[in-house]
Amino acid sequence: MANVSNRSIVEKYICHKLSKRGYVCGLNGGQRENASSPRLIRAVLREAGDELERLYQRDFTEMSRQLYLTSTTAKTRFAEVIDELFRDGVNWGRIIAFFEFGGTVCVECASNEEMSTQVASIAEWMTEYLNGPLNSWIEENGGWDAFVELYDRQKETVFTCYWPSIKTVFGLAALGAASLTIGAYLAQK
Repeated sequence: MANVSNRSIVEKYICHKLSKRGYVCGLNGGQRENASSPRLIRAVLREAGDELERLYQRDFTEMSRQLYLTSTTAKTRFAEVIDELFRDGVNWGRIIAFFEFGGTVCVECASNEEMSTQVASIAEWMTEYLNGPLNSWIEENGGWDAFVELYDRQKETVFTCYWPSIKTVFGLAALGAASLTIGAYLAQK
């Protein structure tokens, strides 16, 4: 499983989240099977994300809405939240939160006709982040295989030690994004 396509993992995850909410996924991940993204990795990631969603869906949805994404601000605000999420380091719990946040934002975008085109962009940004800043950490920590093993062994505790800091991070990032919006508005006056 060493040659895993991060793009395929992202697309499959987003398609899973969209289909759960009744949206059609227009990404390649929803249309064909990709051998470079093993089923076990996708299944475990979906299970972990669904568990995080079950525990904190209201929080993720509220955080996503507080970003007030538009087609011109989406990339910057998404990046701010993700950078803040990993500011104090990387761990598997935060990587799961990264996927769940991306999936939640995609669902929010799909529900808004003028933002629905952003789903493909979010998949691209997530892939870039996985292939960039997160790639070394994932490889140094055993790759996706290690994630599968760790999650199978520690399902019950994978979120308990990470969530308060993740919730704080998302809240601060959303507050920062709102401050930027207010600042831009006041600068125009």
